[in-house]
Amino acid sequence: MKSSKTIVGFSIVLALACLFQLSFTWKTQGFEKRAKAFSEKAAKNKKGFDSKEAYRRYVDSLGSKEIYSLGLAGYTYFECKQREINLGLDLRGGMNVILEVDKGAVVRVLSNDSKDKDLNQAIAEANSIVRDEGEDFIESFVAQFKSINPGRNIANLFAKGNKGVIQSSSSEGDVITYLKTETNSAVDRVYEVVEKRINQSNVTQPTIQKIDGGRISVELPGVDNPRRMEDLVEKSAKLEFFEMYANDGRRNDGTRLLNALYKSSKMAGSIAADSSAMESSKKMVSTIPKSNTGLNDTSGGKKDKKSTRKISEYVGSPLAKVLKPFGNGGPGSSVCVINKADREIFEKMLKDERYASILRLENAKLAFSAKPRDFDAKGKEALNSDEYFVYFLKLDRDGNAALASEDENIISDARVNTSSTGQLEVSMEMTAEAGNRWSQVTGANVGRYIAVVLDDRVYSAPVVNQKISGGNSQITGNFDIREANDLANVLKAGKLPAPARIVASEQVGASLGEESTNRGLNSLLYGFLTVLLFMILYYSRAGWMAIVAVFGNVFLIMGVLSSLGAALTLPGMAGIILTVGMAVDANVLIYERIKDELANGKGIKTAIADGFKFALSAIIDSNITTLMAGFILTFAGAGPVYGFAVILVIGIFSSMFTALFITRLLLDSRANKGLDIPFDTKWNKNFLKGKNIDFVSNRKRYYIFSSLIILLGVLAFISKGGISTGIDFKGGNSYVIQFDQNKDYQSEKIKSALDKNLPESSNEVKTFGSAGQFRVVTTYMIDKEGANARDSIRAAVLSALKEFKMLGADPVLSSAKVGSAIATSTRDRSAFLVILTVLGIFLYILFRFRSVAYGLGAVVALIHDILVVLSVFAILDGYVSFPTDFDQNLIAALLTLLGYSINDTVIVFDRIREFLSSRRVDKNDITLINTAINDTLSRTIITSLTVFVVVLILFLFGGDALKSFSLALLIGVVVGTYSSICIATPIVIDFTAKNKQRA
Repeated sequence: MKSSKTIVGFSIVLALACLFQLSFTWKTQGFEKRAKAFSEKAAKNKKGFDSKEAYRRYVDSLGSKEIYSLGLAGYTYFECKQREINLGLDLRGGMNVILEVDKGAVVRVLSNDSKDKDLNQAIAEANSIVRDEGEDFIESFVAQFKSINPGRNIANLFAKGNKGVIQSSSSEGDVITYLKTETNSAVDRVYEVVEKRINQSNVTQPTIQKIDGGRISVELPGVDNPRRMEDLVEKSAKLEFFEMYANDGRRNDGTRLLNALYKSSKMAGSIAADSSAMESSKKMVSTIPKSNTGLNDTSGGKKDKKSTRKISEYVGSPLAKVLKPFGNGGPGSSVCVINKADREIFEKMLKDERYASILRLENAKLAFSAKPRDFDAKGKEALNSDEYFVYFLKLDRDGNAALASEDENIISDARVNTSSTGQLEVSMEMTAEAGNRWSQVTGANVGRYIAVVLDDRVYSAPVVNQKISGGNSQITGNFDIREANDLANVLKAGKLPAPARIVASEQVGASLGEESTNRGLNSLLYGFLTVLLFMILYYSRAGWMAIVAVFGNVFLIMGVLSSLGAALTLPGMAGIILTVGMAVDANVLIYERIKDELANGKGIKTAIADGFKFALSAIIDSNITTLMAGFILTFAGAGPVYGFAVILVIGIFSSMFTALFITRLLLDSRANKGLDIPFDTKWNKNFLKGKNIDFVSNRKRYYIFSSLIILLGVLAFISKGGISTGIDFKGGNSYVIQFDQNKDYQSEKIKSALDKNLPESSNEVKTFGSAGQFRVVTTYMIDKEGANARDSIRAAVLSALKEFKMLGADPVLSSAKVGSAIATSTRDRSAFLVILTVLGIFLYILFRFRSVAYGLGAVVALIHDILVVLSVFAILDGYVSFPTDFDQNLIAALLTLLGYSINDTVIVFDRIREFLSSRRVDKNDITLINTAINDTLSRTIITSLTVFVVVLILFLFGGDALKSFSLALLIGVVVGTYSSICIATPIVIDFTAKNKQRA
């Protein structure tokens, strides 16, 4: 081989680079092993000492010290950790969330009137269309606005505040373009803020990417506090400083406002509770007055003579049962408290227009403390309280705070300090403009209270002792170190430019991740050993050289993966196993061509050169078609599917490199030394040689056989009420729960309990993984969003199953949530991906073979393969112990199958083209086509067999998480081999024949 020295040099450099990247993983594992040993010893020697806390302290104290020295460069543990192989959530535990920017909120801000009735109705209906049909929000909004009020010019709604871009004369298309540009810009800015927040936190190797529909995927491996991270990414971080109505020793404005509210409700009596707003709290029924009794501007004008009396005068008020007096009217920033359950209901009512005239104050608003009160009325410590302070915040003429982060961030820096009392506090430095305004606000309020409010929660309400210049201030709030750091990070990163909510989430416990890792590694090991054994038994000494190339292939994949920082997921491990099989495929193609050349009487050197030459086109064609599927998955997939796609793409390039260059170097080296290179053994020397099976003449039987399988699948779909879809296609909440494995619990009984206790919801229960593990999927409260809703759904599911014995302090091993809108989007995107892949393969085959007949034959075979796989899944649904749902993993398997199935088809087509061009016969010569199929039969079967075996090992040892994925590939390998011979080629013949008849 020419330029062999260049190839050797390049291979050495590549190997050293991969070794360097992988060395960081080795170093971090050594450090973590020492940290674990230290923490276990510390916990053993000191009673009540948590080993996890000891581990964290060890890492915090030594993590910044150098643990890896290369002479010119040194690396700390934290630096090594950023460069090690990144394990995905399913292998390491952690969480993944998908954020969706509220485009409706962006449109409201851009409009002239955010309270416009037509505007808000159009936004609501557009949200419904996006949720149910997956349409574009902006186009749906404009269409609904026109439908609601056909005669109204939509441009007028956005022209006032955006004169530089939109005028009253602007067309509908201009408005759509403008709104899309602004919403996309909002998504970009939200992405930047979220990225800053995550990077400033202590999460290692996060993965943040923008995905379709204005959504942002955030993957956080190793996270052990999901609620904390949800707050970190979802929090708006709108920082405001309010003047207050409080009891400051000179004026008892706080008592006056509270008395007025009490008096109002006592005089008005009560009304019946609204079932939709009050259903969850019967206690609130008697607390809402019928009408306003004169409570308006409380900041000036005539004062009620009784307004400064003690609160006790009005304790008979229904509202006093909810806003409970605190401090008996003495000095303080708050004069009442509310418990957690009532707070949630009360907040809904504050936003409800039906209660606006009663509960909404002019020039003031109610707000609640961020944390429960931690002291009583006498100033003594009060732990485990469920009561929150209530504050009266003063509004300016425009209804705003004295100082707020509206369009721009007002904080230039924030850090955690320890106050003089020993408490943690967050110190802030303001921008120059904000600092000047802060100086004015504090100067005007010396001796009075100022509330520090973040996302409508009061974190602290200190007294202003003196005018504060320089823009410095502090937030206190009984923080622990993590809360203080998170708050500082959020303030530094700035507020979200538009509201963003979590529409899908997934959480994997560390124990389940460790189990998946072990199973994945076992599958990888067994798959590699099986391929090694097969290649040696079938190809003798040449098989050893192929094994060296395959081993180099895996080494390259891991090195490149580490350098890219991409996550290795469980499907990614499946991708490595699949790549091993496909790498062997390339070697099989080469070796079979070399054997053909040797059989034709050529010498070993010439046979090797010609074998590589004649196998090259088939190798390139088959790998490019698989690469199409890989790239489509890479650009459109997310989470584990994305991890699989990255491995697949890397694996295709590395397997081609090792097969075409490394194997060639090894063979040439031995041949140049005059050493013998056997390519077969006695038992397989004449395997399928001389066979002449008439495949083409039996094509109608194949058509009938395939049609029957597909028909059975259709009947199975109909009889079972349609396709059984996974959570990512239908939406809902999914939980993997560990029950007592000693109890003989059945999925039907668990489902019955859910149906009974969670009415008006669709519930599904299937066995999962180890003994006693079940996966529960429910649509209960599917469209409810926010951390409180997620907690409520989880609690409701566990409560519904309380009759069953569940193990552990937290029996939920993993959880996932997919909103209905993202489920619709995922379904549509998946269908698009499959169509795009099939179209891409058709165009490539058309380009390579210059014939519509070949392209059509390939496409029909691919559609046939998809339908057969889905049919078998429909038939097996309910008869196997693992889920056979139609989900993203199955889509990934189908796309991989499309790429792999076309491999065999291309090999057959390539040989047919070679025969037809070299022998110059009729393009519909059935005898010659049959000969070409038989000539490639041995390599077709061998390549399929190697992949089938490694996927079978994946199916047997990869765990339940990969069962449906590997089953689809198992079926696909068999069906793909069958269709390349019995469907694709006959279609080419029939299509060519029909064209001739027409001509």
